[in-house]
Amino acid sequence: MEWLIVAGIVSLLSGVLLVFSSETLKKLGDLLNTPLGQIDGVLLAARIPAGIALVIVGGWIISVAFAYPELWYLHLVGGLLLAFGLLYLFLAQWLTVLSQLCDQLLLSTDDLVLGTRKSFGVVLIVIALYIFYAAYLSAR
Repeated sequence: MEWLIVAGIVSLLSGVLLVFSSETLKKLGDLLNTPLGQIDGVLLAARIPAGIALVIVGGWIISVAFAYPELWYLHLVGGLLLAFGLLYLFLAQWLTVLSQLCDQLLLSTDDLVLGTRKSFGVVLIVIALYIFYAAYLSAR
């Protein structure tokens, strides 16, 4: 029953935060959207060992995938690792272009959350009330 109380409190606090404090959410979003570091320079400096490691691991995963055909997704994972390993070895400039392309923001989830925050907050508050009611019924 304690986990019901904790889940209800978390849901209630999240719902109240979403309904009443848009500025706090904007500040939290700005804080969480800051990059922690850049790994492009580190990986490009060690592109040959990284490329060799990716090719070896990709080839190994593909060989395991042929032994276990029910694990069909291993072909995809091994192929991606093999492709990126070959890119690191032979076409490092393509990785820079790909990195710059991926750095562009395609969809801002902050706008989506701030646009639906009140309705989602009300849903979370209703869920919290239901959780508290379920906890009350289980305690009786």
